[in-house]
Amino acid sequence: MIKRYEFWPARLFEAPFYLWLGLQCLLHGIGIRTLAKANYALNHGEIGLGSKFDTHQAFDEKYFLPTHLMSENLSIAEKVTFIENFANQHGYPLLLKSNVGCVGKGIIKLHGDDEIEDLLPSLVGDYIVQKFTSFNIEYGVFYSRISGEPCITGINRKHFPTITGNGQDTLEALAKSHYRYSDHWHSFLQYHDLEHIPAAGEQTQLSFIGSHTLGCKFTDESHHISPALEAAVFEVFQHQPGYNFGRIDVKAESQEAFLRGEFVVIEVNGVASLPTHMFDPKYSLWEAYRIFLKHAGLLARIAQEHRKKPMEILSVREIIKQVGESQRTLNEAHNQLKRE
Repeated sequence: MIKRYEFWPARLFEAPFYLWLGLQCLLHGIGIRTLAKANYALNHGEIGLGSKFDTHQAFDEKYFLPTHLMSENLSIAEKVTFIENFANQHGYPLLLKSNVGCVGKGIIKLHGDDEIEDLLPSLVGDYIVQKFTSFNIEYGVFYSRISGEPCITGINRKHFPTITGNGQDTLEALAKSHYRYSDHWHSFLQYHDLEHIPAAGEQTQLSFIGSHTLGCKFTDESHHISPALEAAVFEVFQHQPGYNFGRIDVKAESQEAFLRGEFVVIEVNGVASLPTHMFDPKYSLWEAYRIFLKHAGLLARIAQEHRKKPMEILSVREIIKQVGESQRTLNEAHNQLKRE
């Protein structure tokens, strides 16, 4: 049986996008590296080789959950103190995220001081320490700005993997029979009693990580765009002209609150962002590519607009090398958690 495109290997699914993006660069008279200038305020437009924390620092912090950066160069004792001080100010639980993170990998949820010392030896690289929000409604909002005019080009809602008990099977067995299950689920199943047998009809939300790779189902909610939501999203970026293409991930107390523009930003993604509303299961492969390729043209157009902005850009070879190094660091951090 052929898997739906949303479950294809990422590089296979994305190949037509990159071919089309290359063509769009030719049509707009720009080089591949110039695409970074769509977000000229960020390190290489935020394509996966820089610091996620530095990306956040390019914006007004009032829109974000409280976030600090913990260097890998700190000693174990210094890291313990760092996390305890953060927790004293913002409370538990809190999240630790790899500073080169993407697709939800390497995320850790800490519930108390007693968990810190056992965890720290398994961390790889710099980590972001972030306040955990009790808001349980998460969206990805794709943003663009052309000739000074901001626009929301798509919204996806993230539906966290949930199981329904039958009074017989353990939570682990029910999770592994879920149609979106993968080995990546260790990122959040570790926080559950896997031997628990949920009662018949009892529902359990398994994940708090809003990643397609880690089991979330995405639905296209672009039809819900409201003037209040637009105003709130545009406000996040109005004082940063160097960010013009990408996706923000936000959490809200409810759908109604989100549409009123009441949300907190948990992450900003740059020129490598995917328009994740294309993964809605209702879309055919062609419909998904139509959304995907449209954003390739949009990226090239925005980059062409800002092509003369001063920006230090590495060679293509060095970019590929550093992106690869970042991915290896992230995968090591993610896999290290599996061994804990």
